[in-house]
Amino acid sequence: MEANNFLYFLIWIILGYLFGSIPTGYWIGKLKGIDLTEIGSGSTGATNVLRNLGKWPAFFTLVIDASKGFLPVFLSLKFTSSHLLPILVALACVIGHSKSVFLNFKGGKSSAVGLGVLMALNFNAAIITFIIWFIIVSISRYSSLGSIIAVPLVPLWFYIFHKPPLYIIFGILIAIYIVLIRHRENIKRLLNGTEPKIG
Repeated sequence: MEANNFLYFLIWIILGYLFGSIPTGYWIGKLKGIDLTEIGSGSTGATNVLRNLGKWPAFFTLVIDASKGFLPVFLSLKFTSSHLLPILVALACVIGHSKSVFLNFKGGKSSAVGLGVLMALNFNAAIITFIIWFIIVSISRYSSLGSIIAVPLVPLWFYIFHKPPLYIIFGILIAIYIVLIRHRENIKRLLNGTEPKIG
């Protein structure tokens, strides 16, 4: 990769990370005098916002978190013909949300920002993923279980919709990161029967 291209990629990746790092739920909690990193699951995502702040703050958090994943990836797709750049920006967004530079590298589980990223990469795959998540959560009342089941299927949707191999690799990486790393404590609580339900 030439130096100019490397710098171009680096700028986009940093922008993706900074967008992902915006701690929507944390800032909303602070407005109400609540530090979400010190309460509930410690996550700044929409589920912890729902449990501690209510439905509308959670809805707003979900929309903003999805948007901060969608916008950088969508724009990177418009400004390059490379398949690699949008994938790197997508990864940066997801990591930024869970390891926010504004929160001493704490954050959320990355499910909502992951959905936003997916909407930019392939809208059909995003809709299917959201529907599966919604069905699982409606039946079980476990938000984490919805993500744990829906996210690993993303590489399959990329394959079915004839996306490039890099997208499929991204889907696998994101499934490993969101499910096995970010939701590992949720998996333990689900197995132990101590995972709190929503609603």
